[in-house]
Amino acid sequence: MPPDEHIHIISAGENIPIAYPAIFRMLPSITSTYVIADSDVYDLTPNAEIDRKHLATRKAVDAAKEISASLSIPFSRETVFSPVYPSVLTILTKIYRGHPGARFTFDLSGGSKELCLALFAFAPWLGGEVYAAFEGKTPRSVPLPDQPVRDVMENPNYQTILAVLIRKNKAVKGVSDMPWVTRPYLYSQVWPYYTRSRTRKPKPGDPVANYHKGRKPAQNLSQATFSSFTVSLRRAGLMEERLDEKNRKEKVYRVTEKGDMAFRFYADPATSSNVKMVLEDQYSGPMH
Repeated sequence: MPPDEHIHIISAGENIPIAYPAIFRMLPSITSTYVIADSDVYDLTPNAEIDRKHLATRKAVDAAKEISASLSIPFSRETVFSPVYPSVLTILTKIYRGHPGARFTFDLSGGSKELCLALFAFAPWLGGEVYAAFEGKTPRSVPLPDQPVRDVMENPNYQTILAVLIRKNKAVKGVSDMPWVTRPYLYSQVWPYYTRSRTRKPKPGDPVANYHKGRKPAQNLSQATFSSFTVSLRRAGLMEERLDEKNRKEKVYRVTEKGDMAFRFYADPATSSNVKMVLEDQYSGPMH
């Protein structure tokens, strides 16, 4: 990542040529700009008025590109297709992974309601700052609540747990709901990848040296430590916990939509060998 990288994301609308220069006066540290436009902006329709608005938006995007070129700032355009919500998520995930650690700002002064709502919903996941020109004038800051998920996901063991849960979701075809997995199964899958800052001596009941595919954890994962991981993930809203319907004495877990989203943004298989191995591992063992 270049030092002090600042990514600015704009929802495409007719007023970009006004809002964009105004944002630069407020945020002179911008180093790269992305304009995100609805796909229908580039489609022709039988409605002359709609076509006029689409043409105005296309010209506004071109004007923003020229402004960026004059300032030697890289400029990219991304197109959102229906359904908007997952399309925006895919685009922002790509941008975030291409600029890890960057500062992100959003200008939601233009574009469709669906596009702006999706960008606003995802902005906190990037630690983004949101701006908007509510009355068609200079954009102003929109306060957002604090988002502690990034700090939670810095623990590689949490990433591993979510990777196991998400892998099982991919393995169950034709089922829309996230599948539940038992605690013994989840523990057995996480244990080979466990990382710990301080080593400890094995205790009675710890797994014996029977490593899958030759993998051996750097340290031993105790049941107490594993429980603390599941509690933290549950409290952060990234994982659900309940009693197994088949065995009321056993706990089962599944990833939440929030957990799946956190995994998308903060657990990149391209940079985490553990996450990559978990997702690619075809061995699963019994879920119960």
